[in-house]
Amino acid sequence: MTFLYALLLGAIQGITEFLPVSSSAHLIVIPKLFGFPYQGKEFDVFLNLGSLLAILVFFRAAFFSMLFGLKDFVIDKRTQNRNFFITIFWSSLPTIVVFGIAETVFNIEINSPVIMGISMIVFAVVLYLCDIRESASLKVTRTDSILTGIAQTMSLIPGVSRLGACLSMMRYLNYTREDSFKYSMILSIPPVAGACFLKLLKILCSNAYTIDWSMVMFGCFSSFVFGLISLEMVCRFMRKFTLFPIVVYRILFGLFLLFGII
Repeated sequence: MTFLYALLLGAIQGITEFLPVSSSAHLIVIPKLFGFPYQGKEFDVFLNLGSLLAILVFFRAAFFSMLFGLKDFVIDKRTQNRNFFITIFWSSLPTIVVFGIAETVFNIEINSPVIMGISMIVFAVVLYLCDIRESASLKVTRTDSILTGIAQTMSLIPGVSRLGACLSMMRYLNYTREDSFKYSMILSIPPVAGACFLKLLKILCSNAYTIDWSMVMFGCFSSFVFGLISLEMVCRFMRKFTLFPIVVYRILFGLFLLFGII
């Protein structure tokens, strides 16, 4: 692997992670499209760590609110931060449990282009139907947050997109696109952090891994930088435009997977 390739993979992760288009599908497809070898699970984990760090920096106020809420929960102090932490915890629990079982018990890994292509198209339609609903600037309720957390578990299906599932549910519940995006990002912090921790632990406990630390760190940094840029641009996009361009892209990408390259 070269530094240029690591930079490219970081850019792919950093950009697609914050669009409802399935970053994992792009990390599988784009290297094959250009004839590059698969970068390996170890590299993907560090790419995800980079984009996770971008979320923590960009939404640092919400992240610190969660941390303070955890502290208040432990000492049984009734605060808004505590309520926020409890809401995020219950909303993230379904995803953490489902993904934990899939990763550690059944070791599920499906990279079929047919499944990804069908998921891309089907959930593009779901996203469109949810996005055309009317919206209002609302305070996220605990019930709606938990429903969004349950929807997040759909991202176990390749090509669905964790963000796409969350956006669809929140738009269905009549939240604005910008609010839906921001809350979906905040809601992703516990499960994504948990998934990265589990996968990293699994890699380090294995005697079979070979990691070029200079490359993975560079890829992680690239994912972080492009992630920050992507977050800012997507937030602006959500304020001004509908999700229709993304819906069209998902359908085209899905057709490409079904009838195209791999």
